[in-house]
Amino acid sequence: MSFGNSWRLLLVGVLTWGLAAAPAAAAEAPATLDLKEALRLAWKANPTLQVSRLQSLIAGEEVVRARSGLLPQVNSQVSQTIYDDPLKFRIGAGGNTPPGFPSGLSFPQTNRNFWSSQTSVNQLLFDFWGTPSRYQAAVLGKSASLLDTAQTRDNIFLTVAQGYFRTLRAQKLVTVAEQEVVDLKAHLKIARDQYEFGVVTYNDVLQAEVSLADAEQRLIVARTDFIDIRSALNKVLLLPISQPTVLKDEKLVIRDWGLEDATEVALKQRSDLKASADRIAQQQKVVTQTRAGYFPKFTAQAGHTFQKNDVLVHDNQWFAIFGMSWNIFSGLDTKAQVSQAKLKVDQLREQHKDLNEQVRLDVQNAYLRVKETADRIRATEKAVTQGEENLRLNEERYKESVGTATDVIDAETLLTRTRVNYYTALYDHQMAKAELTWAVGGINELLPQEKPGHVP
Repeated sequence: MSFGNSWRLLLVGVLTWGLAAAPAAAAEAPATLDLKEALRLAWKANPTLQVSRLQSLIAGEEVVRARSGLLPQVNSQVSQTIYDDPLKFRIGAGGNTPPGFPSGLSFPQTNRNFWSSQTSVNQLLFDFWGTPSRYQAAVLGKSASLLDTAQTRDNIFLTVAQGYFRTLRAQKLVTVAEQEVVDLKAHLKIARDQYEFGVVTYNDVLQAEVSLADAEQRLIVARTDFIDIRSALNKVLLLPISQPTVLKDEKLVIRDWGLEDATEVALKQRSDLKASADRIAQQQKVVTQTRAGYFPKFTAQAGHTFQKNDVLVHDNQWFAIFGMSWNIFSGLDTKAQVSQAKLKVDQLREQHKDLNEQVRLDVQNAYLRVKETADRIRATEKAVTQGEENLRLNEERYKESVGTATDVIDAETLLTRTRVNYYTALYDHQMAKAELTWAVGGINELLPQEKPGHVP
């Protein structure tokens, strides 16, 4: 084979491998997300939120159904009737034949084969506020359903924000574990050099090797935990579970709340609390609707009838009817329904009181966590710098044969623990701020382009 042919085959092979590898590389390209983009993905595709949106649409259709009771009802029917013998009336029934008429004389009332039609308009005039109350209850139910959707959105946003910062924290802990491995490898090299020069015993090398193996094990665990936490976030965002998502390091900036101010705002704008109030008002309308069963209903009906009839003078008739219907006694069923509706109001009020206290507790817990994590950050931030200096001094002492290998390894362990504490406090603080933002009902502001209560 000539050199030119070999070169061509090599070039074709490289191009083929490149084309085959390109889609795979594109498929494995990590998705880069910031917090706002993560929230947007959850807002658009989270199945729990989709279910809540559909429930709001169902409540909207209930409003249409309830309103229809206030509007005229138009009915129309057409029929064809065929008798084997047309309807007749007989003169002189019962033996009282009028003078001059033969006995048993009869006349038809209808044709034998005829068609007829009727169109009518029915309008409820007054039913003691039963139907209007049903409509008002449906409107309040729709409002409560929209608020439920807003609360579902807020809960999902909290889950996303916490998962986001939990993933960043796990990523930082992987970095800390990697740095510990790097530091211990450097110490192992120094211990071996010291041993080769006869400065230390082989025990220092063994001690460094054991510490390095232990650190490598912690690194494996940290990487596994990071993948697990990232996969859980991907699931919430409806991304492929194994997708290597890259998150931008962000910090939430929130108002410097006082506990009383935060609680007051939460009681005014928490969606679940407002939904609870709407459901109480809705149930009060149901009481009025149910109580209307004690009283009569007044209706009006007007329409037109047509019947093809060769016997009667007029085929067409216009009519108007004013009526009243009254279920005077229903076997105490109405009384029981009214009693149930009132008890339901009492039940909802008790639930509202409990929810009110829960909101206060949510705000207090989140507020205290924000303060606690901020204090932890201040305490550990300085300790990291001190730990790094402590490790440097012990390494220098070990190189000068003044310190021991145990001092170096202890200093490394202390620094690693301090770094873990610092990053844990840092991202716990971000999660606490997200929780406080949720507790006061303002976490939707992290995605300002989405309107609260909007159902696409």
